[in-house]
Amino acid sequence: MLVLRLNEYSVRSKGDGLMTTAAQDYGTVPNRWVQAVLALIIMLFISPYEYTFTLFESPIAKAHHWALPGVALTFTIYVLVASFFMIPSGFWSDRWQPRWFTTVAGAITGLGWIMSAHAQTLPELYLAYGIGSLGPGYIYANSVNNALKWFPEAHRRGLAVGLIDMGFGAGSALFIPFLAGVIKSGPFGYQTAFTEMGIAMIVVIVIVAQFLHYPQKGWLPEGFSPELERQQRLHSRVANATQDLGPRDVLKTWQFWLAWIGMALITAAGLMVTAHIVDMAKVDVLVAGAVVGVAAATLSRIPNGLMRWVAGIVSDYIGRELSMLIAFVICGLSLFFMAQTHNGTLFIILAMVAMGTWGPLFTLFPALVGDYFGRPHSGINYGMLYTAKGIGGVFAGFIAAAIFHSTHSWTTDFDIAAVFAIVAGIIGIFLKPPGTRLVHGTRNSHEHSSAAS
Repeated sequence: MLVLRLNEYSVRSKGDGLMTTAAQDYGTVPNRWVQAVLALIIMLFISPYEYTFTLFESPIAKAHHWALPGVALTFTIYVLVASFFMIPSGFWSDRWQPRWFTTVAGAITGLGWIMSAHAQTLPELYLAYGIGSLGPGYIYANSVNNALKWFPEAHRRGLAVGLIDMGFGAGSALFIPFLAGVIKSGPFGYQTAFTEMGIAMIVVIVIVAQFLHYPQKGWLPEGFSPELERQQRLHSRVANATQDLGPRDVLKTWQFWLAWIGMALITAAGLMVTAHIVDMAKVDVLVAGAVVGVAAATLSRIPNGLMRWVAGIVSDYIGRELSMLIAFVICGLSLFFMAQTHNGTLFIILAMVAMGTWGPLFTLFPALVGDYFGRPHSGINYGMLYTAKGIGGVFAGFIAAAIFHSTHSWTTDFDIAAVFAIVAGIIGIFLKPPGTRLVHGTRNSHEHSSAAS
C-alpha cells in the first residue's frame, strides 16, 4: 500500500470521533497528497471520452456515411450518462472505499471504447459509448470526492479539487496528437485509435485504483480545528458551511438551484467547443482549417487543465462567486470573438483563452458545494449539481450540430454559447451560502451576526 509519512498529514489516530491531534491513533494514514496525485492520474485517462471525441466525429461519419448530427448525438449520450450517473456514484463514494468500484469503473471505461471501435450502426455506437460512459461518471465523482474528503480546510479545498481536476482538463493534450495520427492512418483508423486507447485506459486505471483510499470516518489533519476554521472563515471571502446538509435539505435551498442553472449554462457553452472544435476550424478558418482545428484542440486543453488548478488557488482567497464572474465573462467574450475570426492563429489563441476560463467551473462548483453544504455528503450533493452538465450536453452535442447542419455555419452556436457563459458569470454575483450573508466583504453567519448585536 502506498503509505508515506513525509509530513504532518501522515497521522496516527483511532476511533470514530473528530480527531485533531496525532496523539489519537488511527493506524497508518495514506499521505493525502499522494492520494490526490493518484486521482489526477486516473482523471488523465478518462479525459479522452470528453476531450478527444471531436477528433472522431467526422471520421466516423465519413466511414459509415452517417449524418454529422447523428454521430454528434453520441457525445450528448456520453454527457447525459456520465452526468446523471454522478448521483449514485456520489452516494457510493460517501459510503465505501473507492478501490474496487474504481477497478470496475476502469474496466468499463476501456471496454466502452473498444466496443465503440466495432460498432456498425448508430444504435450500436450509442450503446457502446453510453455503457462506457458509466466508468468516467463514477471515476469523476470519486476523484472530486477524494479532494473534498482529504482536504477539509476551506483554504485548501479549491487547490485540491483544482489539482485533481487538472488531470481531466489537460490530460487529453497528451493523447490528441497520438490519436489524431492513428485516425488519419486510414478510412477506419478511428477503430484502431478507439481500441488502443481503450486498452491503455483499462491497464492504467485498474492498476492505480489498487492504491486509492479515503480517510477513515472522523479523520482530520493534525492541527486542524473545526472551530478555529469556522472563526477564520467568518472574515474570509470563502464560505464555510454552518451546518452539514444532506441531499434532501440541499434540494430545498435556492442556492442549489441557482448554481444548477449557472452550471448548466456554462457547461453547454464549453462543451459545444469541446465537441466540435476541429469541425469548426475546418469551416470557419480560411487557411489550413483541419490543421488549425487539431492544434486548437490540443493546445486549448493545456490551459483548460492548468487554469482549474490556478482558479482553485485564487478562489480560496477571493471566493468562488467572484472567481465565477471573472472567468465565465472572459470565456463568453472569447467565444464571441471566435465566431468573428477567420485567422488560424487568432482562432487558436481565443480557443485557449475560452477553454482556460471555462475549465475552472469544474473546480469552482465542487468547492462551492463543500463551502455551502458541508463535507460529509459532498459526493452525492455534487453529483446532484453535476446533472446540470447533462442538460448542457444536450445543447453542446446534438442541438449544436443540428443548428450547423441547417445554417452551414458555426456562428450561431458560438453566439449562443457566448451568451450562456456571460449569464452564468452574472449568476455568480447572486450566490451566497445558506444561512449566511455578506457584510463589508466578509462572510458572517446569522448566528454570529445576532450575537454581535
